Amino acid sequence: MLRRALQYQKPWFAYGMALGCALAVSLAYWQARTDWTGWRQITEGHVLFAKSGAGTLAWKQPVLPAQFSQASCGSCHRDELAQTPRLNHGRQLMVRYNCTACHQLQDIDRPAMLGPDLTNIGTKVTREWIYKWLNEPRTLSDANGNVVVDGVDTESRMPKFDLNDAELRALSAYLSVQRIKSIAPSKIGLRVVNSRGKDQAAIDDGQTSFNQMFCVTCHSIAVDRGGEIKVIGGDIGPELTKVGSKVRPEWLVAWLQDPQGYLQHTKMPRYEWSDQDLYKVSQYILNKLTDPDLLKNVPQMGAPTDAEVQLGRRLFTEKGCVQCHVIDGVTPRSNFGPDLSAMGIAGGVRVLEARMPREKDFSVHFVRASVERLDVGEAVVPRSMIAYIQAKITNPASVTPAPRMPRFVMSDSDRDDVTTAVLSMTGPAIPNQPQKTVVERSHSNFRPDGEAGELYNRFRCNSCHSFRGNGGTLAPDLSYEGSRSNRDWLVQFLKNPQTLRPSLTVRMPRFNMTDKDASALADYISATLQKPDVNPKAVNQAEFTGEMADRGKQLFETKYSCQSCHTIGSSGGYVGPSLNNVADWLTPAWIEAWLRNPQALVPGTIEPRRSLSEGEIRDMTAYLLTLKQAPATENAASGANAGGQQ
Repeated sequence: MLRRALQYQKPWFAYGMALGCALAVSLAYWQARTDWTGWRQITEGHVLFAKSGAGTLAWKQPVLPAQFSQASCGSCHRDELAQTPRLNHGRQLMVRYNCTACHQLQDIDRPAMLGPDLTNIGTKVTREWIYKWLNEPRTLSDANGNVVVDGVDTESRMPKFDLNDAELRALSAYLSVQRIKSIAPSKIGLRVVNSRGKDQAAIDDGQTSFNQMFCVTCHSIAVDRGGEIKVIGGDIGPELTKVGSKVRPEWLVAWLQDPQGYLQHTKMPRYEWSDQDLYKVSQYILNKLTDPDLLKNVPQMGAPTDAEVQLGRRLFTEKGCVQCHVIDGVTPRSNFGPDLSAMGIAGGVRVLEARMPREKDFSVHFVRASVERLDVGEAVVPRSMIAYIQAKITNPASVTPAPRMPRFVMSDSDRDDVTTAVLSMTGPAIPNQPQKTVVERSHSNFRPDGEAGELYNRFRCNSCHSFRGNGGTLAPDLSYEGSRSNRDWLVQFLKNPQTLRPSLTVRMPRFNMTDKDASALADYISATLQKPDVNPKAVNQAEFTGEMADRGKQLFETKYSCQSCHTIGSSGGYVGPSLNNVADWLTPAWIEAWLRNPQALVPGTIEPRRSLSEGEIRDMTAYLLTLKQAPATENAASGANAGGQQ
């Protein structure tokens, strides 16, 4: 029957069967000659590197999987490249997660301080909260490590240490006794403690003041938006959703009164609180920004014993806490973790016989740089460099028994980017090429003198603003503010900040500056922070006539349609700042220079550069100088919803 069936089949069927059999035999023979590596790659999911052989000896780097291919660029290019976003992001993550605390990394510098100063942590938080934080730095995360809502810290850089109960008790005991600097007594502090949870009117007023001060400009907070919990606000300071369950009441009052008295290098400005406002805001924080269940699963601690404190001190060093945190009298170790500066990609897989209780062949990864010693241990992970790095990041115990390295919570994409950054580190820089830090950290050298310098430091202006290349990026660069803004407007703005962009919820907080302080800062800004080619005194405002203003209005509204982006009155767009009070705000010299070439004043601004004639520039300047409005009163400026929480 079979022979008869084949007789009726077309000849191509027999040819196809023969070709398929020949192909299968060839593949089997090829895999047998290569130790079945291709088959194992399919069945076991190992990531394979290109092996070096007679035809590949000239290769300087192996072929990497696509998601890590940008590592090859980083082995030569020290600067960030637009073509390597994943490599750039991986390097940034290594800085964010403070990898330099324990490891030497190629082209990434180590700052003086990585984590918070813990010298006086015992005056700030309770022992129970420390236990909770060490056990669970992140409280709510999704499967990829993204924080949904975290009652402790929205973007915690603190990794997860595998600590048992005895170690948690010892470390919490040691940290809770760190109280070198005592808190000065405060009558407000006593009132807060005695009135906690009793004065509902003060709590409500405190929430209004919290919003009016625009605390969410720097701090994030979880709010209910139509039944959905969202985290809003800035990231300059810590998240405050449950801070009332974290800090001691007496510490909170002392901190709000004088942040620099507790932590000299803090970014938190010193507000000129009245006793009444300080009391109300403290009541709001301690009664509303809380979570009664935050410490529910924390065991009762009691007073720390000497044995617990001594064990905690030893663990603080052995676990590597001192590598990131400062405590008076405790010195970090040098070379706490292995040097990773030559950990990157190289010539391929080799076989090395390691000294172990039993003989076993390991496929290991060799680096290009010279290595005097290579420590090899048994690991239950796929034997490739990429698998090793990723296992080490997410679960160090799977690679090394009793590891000192903690576990980092990050998404799969972030883990791949960090792996790419590690693979790019291939030893010392190439000779005859300038060495440059890949991830630069700003070091502020701008320091005003005299009274203005004291105010600059008190209000921490450089936490948000940049001055001559130094400072923050949250708020506008003030390097040329003296050429831009009128002095009288600066005084009023410093006393009672008004938003220039109504669509933004991130706004400058109200510091309750006195007339004297605001005048001193405005005088310094006007006299010192100027652009050399934009001199406010060089343009005489009396030269602008009503006829010029009429022509300028036509240009503004008809020819160039500036109202598409800017608001005047109740109409216009919200892309650019409101121009309702531009005549009081901007100097005529700045307006002319801006219309002529905005990118020369603020590089990267989205304001288009138009081909305006000098006559059009003068006419539009004349029109803008007619736009004035009465200054807003303090009460009108401070609505209950100013902080953006509701």
